[in-house]
Amino acid sequence: MKDNTYLMSIQPYFVLDANDFCQRVLLQNGISHFYSFSNSSDSDITVNLFVDGCSNIIFEYCKGANNCWSVRTHFIGSTIEPRTFCVRKNCEYFCIRLQPGASGFIKKIGIKGSVGKIIILDTLPFIKDFCLVMKEQKDFDSRIKVFLEFYDKIIHSESIKAREELFRQIVNIIIQRRGMIKVSELEKLSGYTSRYINLIFDSELGFSAKQFCSSVKFQFLLNDLNRGNSSSLTNLSSEYKFYDQAHFIHEFKNCTGKTPSEYVTEVYEKNYSNNIINI
Repeated sequence: MKDNTYLMSIQPYFVLDANDFCQRVLLQNGISHFYSFSNSSDSDITVNLFVDGCSNIIFEYCKGANNCWSVRTHFIGSTIEPRTFCVRKNCEYFCIRLQPGASGFIKKIGIKGSVGKIIILDTLPFIKDFCLVMKEQKDFDSRIKVFLEFYDKIIHSESIKAREELFRQIVNIIIQRRGMIKVSELEKLSGYTSRYINLIFDSELGFSAKQFCSSVKFQFLLNDLNRGNSSSLTNLSSEYKFYDQAHFIHEFKNCTGKTPSEYVTEVYEKNYSNNIINI
């Protein structure tokens, strides 16, 4: 599987509310990047997760009695609605962010059943033994190495059908346009009807092409806010083709539970950019 265009997105509250956020960008074979964080506080943290066309695999490492480690493996499916994830106290996390269309892994779970869900993987037959192997890996590099060995076996055993290839081509177009494209335009560019395009997206991603466009648009918008890439929210609203400022605020609040100005204030106060370590 070869990617042509990449969606480098992130769930910002892992950066803002957890500790020691590190990432290593890969952008190949359906993997966006590896990342890790921890919770060194005295209580669990409820982290907000935003609208997202990507999915995540999260290994949760917790130290128990006699310094023995346990691991619990979560799969966070792509979603069109905000939700939350519990970051447990005194635990550390190693995570993999999968690109939209990284279907080899997701299909083993069940695409339709994973949308909007957080699934515990440890008991699933195809991965439970691998989770035990991951339990023994003590550092970021060894976890990446072992995961890639497992993941490569999955994607190299996957036969790429014509429908899957068309899905990836359309995903590339949507990402190139930063989600600002109508399904009617995708019809013209691909030569396929909107009905067939939505059938493909339902099969490969679990929701419609229009919903995926919205999630991609939101992720690009979020990245601009995180990086302070716009002189004003009004300019950003226009750049991302919202009808007006009221529409921008309404849609952003639907995706995050916050207004754009509330989110920007939090990003500034918590010094978002300086909380990310690239390794």
